[in-house]
Amino acid sequence: MELRQFGRTGMRVTEVCLGAMTFGRETPEDESAQILARYLDAGGNFVDTANTYNRGASEEILGRLLQGRRDTLVLATKCRMPMGSGPNERARPGA
Repeated sequence: MELRQFGRTGMRVTEVCLGAMTFGRETPEDESAQILARYLDAGGNFVDTANTYNRGASEEILGRLLQGRRDTLVLATKCRMPMGSGPNERARPGA
């Protein structure tokens, strides 16, 4: 896979990012592991997730699967969408 400069960060990421939105919902953990392994074997280093993907299951699965390899990847996540109605379960507006 080709690498691209990630903005002005100095990081280089693969041109194809693996989206993990279905990890823990349509895709059980064992299948998620297979998908991630194929992506990494193909040279991928850029994975996207979010706290709202399956109420955090995607991030939890990736945490387990990336154990010991986290230094070799760029992990993108988002935290804007509310996870509940409490004052600390959403990002502050305007932040």
